[in-house]
Amino acid sequence: MEIACLFKDFGIKTVRKRQSSSARSFAFLEVASPEAVQLAIQNRNGTIVKGQRMIVAISEERKSPESRKDMEMPELEPVPNGLPIGNGDLVPTPSVQTAPPPTKKNLYAVPVEMRCSFLVLMLRDCFKDLGWLIPISRISGEAALLVTDTMPQTPFFWAIHLTEENHRNMQKLFGALAEVESQMPFLSKQEVQQGTRCMAECILGEEGGAWNRCWVLDRVGDLAVVFFMDFGRSATVPLNALRRLDKDDFWTIQPLAQPFMLHEDFFPPQNMARQILEGRVVQQSQMESHILKFITKTN
Repeated sequence: MEIACLFKDFGIKTVRKRQSSSARSFAFLEVASPEAVQLAIQNRNGTIVKGQRMIVAISEERKSPESRKDMEMPELEPVPNGLPIGNGDLVPTPSVQTAPPPTKKNLYAVPVEMRCSFLVLMLRDCFKDLGWLIPISRISGEAALLVTDTMPQTPFFWAIHLTEENHRNMQKLFGALAEVESQMPFLSKQEVQQGTRCMAECILGEEGGAWNRCWVLDRVGDLAVVFFMDFGRSATVPLNALRRLDKDDFWTIQPLAQPFMLHEDFFPPQNMARQILEGRVVQQSQMESHILKFITKTN
């Protein structure tokens, strides 16, 4: 059941678990598509589970088509009119044109941190208010976005919509956090639980990090998995690196970053955080209405 929960976002078809020793076990999963396989590897490989790092890779027994007894039949292709010959094949007549093969379209699973169900839970716990989800879905037209995090090889990313109001909120929030950071006591290990709102240092790249509001997603041994809502990214940090930040005064400003996706493109392997994208918000995602599709000016 735990394995199924970890990989529920990738369209699990079957799960087979194999125990090799008291310390190690293996699970073989069949997911919805080849794209889902790659997403599962990208998003779950290296995850800490019960204090151990999980390795996610393509199983050797699944690499060879001959070894698969449950191979699905390929989709039927359109067959042109023609004359049957002895072996039952069809020979197209000259007047009939074979239909071109359908264009293959990449399908991407929405990251858990971008789903409405996740954001509703976070907003209720941290801000006691769900109003943030309403105005962010109303953005349209020309826009400039400050990218805070990307999901490489997918179209999804988090960004701050650069408006005067968001700029004021950014200055107010980061100024307040910088002022109180050294004054806030560190949390004890016993205080860190799922749903704890606090603050930690969010590493932004080569330029270093910044203290930011965060929400504890899970606790594994001496580590905590937290979500930095103003940057839209998850991170694993030591329990003793979390500072207290539970006063409502620090949670009056709604999250600065919001989820977007590129309309017809995807991000390269390297992270593109701290860059500004200029372009147009064209529509809402059909998968999650609060995720807005964005076309850059270069497209």
